Amino acid sequence: QAVCGCGSQDSLPFRPLREGDLFFPEDREVNLVELALATNIPKGCAETTVRVHVSYLDGKGNLEPQGAVPSAVSSLTDDLLKYYQHVTRAVLGDDPQLMKIAALLPYFVYVVSGVKSVSHDLEQLSRLLHLARSLIQNPFLCLGSYVCSLMGSVLYCVLEPLAASINPLNDHWTLRDYAAMLLGRIFWSHGELVRGLYQQILLSLQKVLADPVRPLCSHYGAVVGLHALGWK
Repeated sequence: QAVCGCGSQDSLPFRPLREGDLFFPEDREVNLVELALATNIPKGCAETTVRVHVSYLDGKGNLEPQGAVPSAVSSLTDDLLKYYQHVTRAVLGDDPQLMKIAALLPYFVYVVSGVKSVSHDLEQLSRLLHLARSLIQNPFLCLGSYVCSLMGSVLYCVLEPLAASINPLNDHWTLRDYAAMLLGRIFWSHGELVRGLYQQILLSLQKVLADPVRPLCSHYGAVVGLHALGWK
């Protein structure tokens, strides 16, 4: 008996019709229930000799397994990837001259959102906040929904007990003062974009201030944050 998917060298038996000279291959009835519940599944009668693998896609080698989800970086072109790496090194690097290009980076708001990954380094946190200030103060940019992302990063520097706060020699208080100033500036310069968040931020600051479990640095951040939002 031939196995489905594999060829058979035996000739098929044909049966004639009574009404005329017509022949058809004999097709026996198949019980699907027995076939589905059968345990003796026939194995292939030969090894697989043909395999398909996509080695090239759009002129580039495809080294990833099929079905893999491409990352955000792998979907960039070579030029955009070089631009991204250059700007990231300029903002977080050690060259004080290259740091000045932060005011020209309207599309790198998500770099500022990486404050959690550098919470142990006050210098890099300060650079990211200066980058956020450059984006906020640039009158030629329409930040739109990016304002909420910037606000979340700034609020993190105001309220959260940073890893750098463990060392008493680190002046994280000045960083919180600067972040609180940025928080107030966001509301005053982009109030139409974050009008609905004012009460939510205000309640968050009040909740942290009234929580006795939160550390002193978080209470300090809540105080300077409330002061930055104004007397209202």
